[in-house]
Amino acid sequence: MKKIFTLLFAVGTISIASAQSRGFDHSKEVSGYAVSGKQPVLQQINREYDYKISAVKMNRHMNAWEKSKQIRKLENQRDAEISRARFRFEKDNHSFRDSKYADNNKHRW
Repeated sequence: MKKIFTLLFAVGTISIASAQSRGFDHSKEVSGYAVSGKQPVLQQINREYDYKISAVKMNRHMNAWEKSKQIRKLENQRDAEISRARFRFEKDNHSFRDSKYADNNKHRW
């Protein structure tokens, strides 16, 4: 009885700890402004799609052809989402700000 209780306690502790690391606020990812850099967003996208791909690989109700088709679809979605995130960060970095060119307006030639 003690072994069963200890086993259940250990499994419960591990499941609670792993559930906390999967939490992700999608509103921060979509806006891109609440995240401090490009790298955490790209890592989160990769983690999310790795999780989805591993779930497809573990699915026993799909045959190999369906699995490969679904994995290919998920990888294409991942590439598209990464491209959108990179474009969003590049667009933010290449915007022209008036503060950079304010000093040039002081000189009258």
